[in-house]
Amino acid sequence: MQNTPRGDCRVHTASNPARLAGSAEGNQTLVTVRIGFAGAGGVAVTHLVNLLRLQDAEVVAIHDVDADRIAGCVRRVNAQQDLGARSGDETRRLRPKAYTDYRAMIAEAGLNALYICTPPSVRGAIEMAAIEEDVALCVEKPIALRLDRAREIATAIRERNLVSSVCYQVRYSEAVTDAHKALGTRSVAMGLGFMLGGVPSVPWWRVHSQSGGQIVEQATHAVDLMRAFMGEVVRVYGAGALRVHGEMPGFDIHDTAASVLHFANGAVGSLVNTSVLGGGSAAGFPTGLHLFAADYRIEVWGGTLKVVSPDKTDETRYNASPMLALDTDFVDAVKRRDPARVRTSYGDALRTLAVTLALDESARSGKVTEVPRV
Repeated sequence: MQNTPRGDCRVHTASNPARLAGSAEGNQTLVTVRIGFAGAGGVAVTHLVNLLRLQDAEVVAIHDVDADRIAGCVRRVNAQQDLGARSGDETRRLRPKAYTDYRAMIAEAGLNALYICTPPSVRGAIEMAAIEEDVALCVEKPIALRLDRAREIATAIRERNLVSSVCYQVRYSEAVTDAHKALGTRSVAMGLGFMLGGVPSVPWWRVHSQSGGQIVEQATHAVDLMRAFMGEVVRVYGAGALRVHGEMPGFDIHDTAASVLHFANGAVGSLVNTSVLGGGSAAGFPTGLHLFAADYRIEVWGGTLKVVSPDKTDETRYNASPMLALDTDFVDAVKRRDPARVRTSYGDALRTLAVTLALDESARSGKVTEVPRV
């Protein structure tokens, strides 16, 4: 193991749309959460497979502008379920109603909750239509590309006291949970965030007007994690470049960037991100977050946590799925009608969006940028 200080190093391996229970209005609990989806791409498949494992979740509808994409999504999910059944696991099959009009889905399907898995450039109208019907939302990051539109949605959710969750699943990682415990009351002096990988296969990701760029669409996970450990960001300075992918059709975003973040409590952080590494992280450099306190270092990425103090290094690896934990908590929050049961609400994610949009603006302008208050 590289950079191991003196001492020991330990590695551990670790059919009624609103069926209710209870009588008093304030204590009513849903027995089954009826769920719809907007967007039938790859990330929807992940959530759908998870939800089929939850007996109190029922996926009743999927919307996409492309009916063939819905059919393909259902086939992929059920193929995974069939594999599980052949290996002896108890599985359910996905049998949703397909919609190419989200308004019809929201009007007809009797939804308690809606997953938003559309590209970020088309966010807004579907969320507002769902909110008007008091439907809880689970939204893929980034929640929007415009701060003003995201503010409107956050306000509407707050005014109706709706459950909302945003898919910063890293917050549900056991490594992150234990990192919070390990940090305790120590004051973080500096944080280093990384998002090092390749270009996703979807064409819209490489177009700034459709994805917002890598900082907004991907490195937002690292920024959100920095906020979770270090507090709010007040100003940023970034530099970006297009060094490798300039010949890729439609590619108009930075493929490499480095940024400095100033936190309200006086701490500083840096963020580096790149999409030049092909299929994933290269050179053994982790994607995640390093935290530095007095004579203390925490490294957390994926399912791994390393805690380094002057006399020892502890490294722990975890196998649980953070996305499954996120989906489970969201369904439970909707059942109990309790917005506080999720780890990242839409309002919290709004603050992460404000930081990433400021980082992108700074990298494109070359100027120090204040993070708007939201």
